[in-house]
Amino acid sequence: MPESTTRRKIRNAAIRLFAEKGFVATSTREICERAHVTKPVLYYHFRSKDELYRELFLDACAESRRRLAEAAKRGMNARQKLVDVLAEDFALTRKDPKLSLMLFRMVFAPGKDEPAVDYIGMGMEWLQLLAGIVSEGVRGGEIKGKPREIAEAFMGIHLIYTISYLFLRQPPLDRALARRIVNLVFGGCTR
Repeated sequence: MPESTTRRKIRNAAIRLFAEKGFVATSTREICERAHVTKPVLYYHFRSKDELYRELFLDACAESRRRLAEAAKRGMNARQKLVDVLAEDFALTRKDPKLSLMLFRMVFAPGKDEPAVDYIGMGMEWLQLLAGIVSEGVRGGEIKGKPREIAEAFMGIHLIYTISYLFLRQPPLDRALARRIVNLVFGGCTR
């Protein structure tokens, strides 16, 4: 069933405010004002600000998980799969930079009164996806090294570029950058 326009307006307003101010500093009044709805309308769609926050996180994780898993199946070898996965994640960030910024704020600057969400679990899923692809590359002779360590290197480089994009709008998060990252890591791990 398609999401209602009102529910989407509330979610979009909350994403922007949580990204700008964080969970604790954002009031339900501000969300309502930004979404142009009343508090009863907000509470009709979400039982609480906590529920809205958790839903935003869980929905973003579910979409990311689905799209990255699909991307991991596209390439013919580990190098192509990693380019596809990084490019897909970059596409998600470009699609909604405020949502990405909100997620980064949740992970790196959580407020003490924020609802509990499993940031570590999501990060571990991302690491396992990358490590699985790298393992294929090690088995196929494309790359040498410990898959988990190489996956952690990919995550670190990816994180730096994503944060740079979110705050400086550069470099462009595109397939060419994904390819350069993969080539950099593969180049250093083939000797």
